Amino acid sequence: MAPVGKSVRSSAKEDLKQQEITQAVVIADNFSDKFSPLTLEKPVVFLPLVNKILLDYILQSLEECGIQETFVFCCSHNQLIRSYVSESQWSDPSSSMSVTVISSASFMSMGDIMRELDSKAFIRSDFVLLRGDVITTFALSSILEEHRKRRQEDKGCAITLVYRKAFPKHSTRCKEHDFLIAVEAVTQKIRFYQRINNKKILHVPLEVFQENDEVAIHYDLLDCHISICSPCVPPLFSDNFDYQNLDDFVKGLIVNEELLGNSMYIHIAKSGYGACVSNLYMYDAISQDILSRWTYPIVPDVTERNGEKYSYSRHNIYKGSDVEIGRNCILKQNIVIGKGTKIGDNTIITNSVIGRNCMIGENVEIKGSYLWNDVSLGNNCKLDTCLLAENVVLRKNVTVNPGCVLGSEVIIDADITLPPLTKLQASMYTDEDSFGEEEFPEEQKPVHEQTCDKHLVGEEGRGFLFAAVSDSEEEDVGDVQDIWGAPKDENLSDEDDTGETSSSAILSPGDGLSDESDGPVDDYDDDTALFYNEVLESLQRGIEEKVKSENMILEINSSKHAYNVTMKEVNTLLIKAILKIPLEIQKDLTVQQYLAKIKISLTFFQPLISNYIRSAESQLDCLSSVEEFMKNHEDLAPAAVKVIHFWYDRDILNEPVILKWFSNLTSENDRIRSQVSSFIKWLQEA
Repeated sequence: MAPVGKSVRSSAKEDLKQQEITQAVVIADNFSDKFSPLTLEKPVVFLPLVNKILLDYILQSLEECGIQETFVFCCSHNQLIRSYVSESQWSDPSSSMSVTVISSASFMSMGDIMRELDSKAFIRSDFVLLRGDVITTFALSSILEEHRKRRQEDKGCAITLVYRKAFPKHSTRCKEHDFLIAVEAVTQKIRFYQRINNKKILHVPLEVFQENDEVAIHYDLLDCHISICSPCVPPLFSDNFDYQNLDDFVKGLIVNEELLGNSMYIHIAKSGYGACVSNLYMYDAISQDILSRWTYPIVPDVTERNGEKYSYSRHNIYKGSDVEIGRNCILKQNIVIGKGTKIGDNTIITNSVIGRNCMIGENVEIKGSYLWNDVSLGNNCKLDTCLLAENVVLRKNVTVNPGCVLGSEVIIDADITLPPLTKLQASMYTDEDSFGEEEFPEEQKPVHEQTCDKHLVGEEGRGFLFAAVSDSEEEDVGDVQDIWGAPKDENLSDEDDTGETSSSAILSPGDGLSDESDGPVDDYDDDTALFYNEVLESLQRGIEEKVKSENMILEINSSKHAYNVTMKEVNTLLIKAILKIPLEIQKDLTVQQYLAKIKISLTFFQPLISNYIRSAESQLDCLSSVEEFMKNHEDLAPAAVKVIHFWYDRDILNEPVILKWFSNLTSENDRIRSQVSSFIKWLQEA
């Protein structure tokens, strides 16, 4: 007979195990403007994907996987999410899963949410962490159980990252989330992780191979943005305020594994579907996967959508009730048509999603496009790879080219052709952060016209061109972007002539030199040019990996001595390299796009700049670099005043030095002079 004490302890453990509640944390914000202007009035989890909002997909998937308690964290539009959940099936006491919405305006990143999770002590055991825009059919309960077993063998196991196989050129491979990962081949323990970000060369530390018998290097995985976390994960975020997102967390744990004693693993799903609707490119790719039934059972005819059921017919045609289709219409393949929609005669539709109660005229062509509810199209309209939000109206003979996004209530007058990649919204949007304009007197501030952009929407149209300036934590200046609707050569700029990424290019060593010369570097000797390229590379790595400024200063000083450059050259080339960083990622930037990216760089590198730009002489070097850079990039010249004003506000540049520099500008720099003259006038009159 077993001892009584041992029997009681064993029974208590079993009872505790049975009482464990499986929990999930859903992050309902993506902390970016990737879906603007669509998300100006609604949260990203409210965007309809194949006529069903994203939040519905993820909550239903979690419930079906046996999750009992889900926390939805949100920042923007939190009242809409609260109202939705309170009226949903998950507010019913009989529901197998409870859903709690936690909101705060202070949630500016995933790191803030994890720290809140820790402070409120919501987590009682291992939990599932995922974004609210994830579409998945994975058996999360089995992956969770695998993680728990792994923790019994490795007490330091902090997180299991869930991936699935997706080779380069796969339709759901997103350049923004491309990464290289090295793991122990047997245990799947992570030893190295690096996002690609358009790099052709990545350096895997030699120690990774020296310290492990067998290493598997993967460039064939898709990040599903699903993780299984141990209870220690939220406290780790609380202890490290530098962790703003999961990338920061993973890289931090790799660096500090010996110190913290925490380890990470991966799970490569062999079956099921998982992907994240992280941008318009992925929105399109996942929509097409659903239409093509790769996501089964998440397909329109199986999963009920807002109480609406769809019939399914050959060539993946899904139709809701009360749909009227005119004579001689051609429905080619992969099409969803929502309830109450009416389609006129001789219309051709392929690879598209049509929402509820849409009115489509005669002789309309719709290809690879997404129409949300209550959209109206006049006769002879042509739509190609575009998205039209609720209540958009197109008059007759309107052509919408690839990559266009029309926010709700936009109206396009007859006989208008929208240029590719146009984003329109129905009301004027003004960015609260004017990036250096706040100090200008009212009469010198830029004037924002309140009339519609008639050249785009026509005389009877309604709409404004959307141009957001992002200040997101999730969008580093070094991030490459997928542009939905752009020509293929633009989206595959980092690939070889055959369109395939070279694996040898990713892993092989290189000389680190910049691919192209830029202005004044050509005037220097070889050592100085090498110094510039080395500084540029250090800065790119610094902003990507969030390297501390003191470490970058050490690197730059070491390079200075190695290449024997003068202090004047250090100041000049450092500023030039900082200004160049956005163009290293994307060459053809508009002024607004450049300002959005350079602001992130200037803010991040402010301590570094302050270290070198101190004296009046160094400030003149700095201004000369701005002048020279803008001369070589004339299209970006309007950004000069913003950059100078930014540094003036932060006491990097002094007023007397700026005025002296301006007075010495020659006739060759008339464009720079004209751009900064209003700022100079303000300085003189202040």
